[in-house]
Amino acid sequence: MTTKNDPSESEPQARSRQSKSMGTGHLKQDTVVHLMKSGTEFLMAMDTLMPRNAMPPEVKEHYNNIKKETLLLFRSFIDTQLKDMEGKAEAPAPRLRKIDLD
Repeated sequence: MTTKNDPSESEPQARSRQSKSMGTGHLKQDTVVHLMKSGTEFLMAMDTLMPRNAMPPEVKEHYNNIKKETLLLFRSFIDTQLKDMEGKAEAPAPRLRKIDLD
């Protein structure tokens, strides 16, 4: 088994080990919440600092692209969380079985 600082471990192996230690390879829920909040704050700050009617056309185009990509990122995070929740809900409950004692 390799240690955290093992020089013989390649970078892809280290990443794989780290993602396995995080569970299913997805980001932790608190990390996702933080990213969504910070992304929302960024978009709100842009709207406050420079209203869209004051933006040059090129800036407006980039801003719209950033907003779209941020929303798509949020959708991906939410879809991943929903899949995880559905997977946990579908796990079969352990069955009870009768044991006969002689």
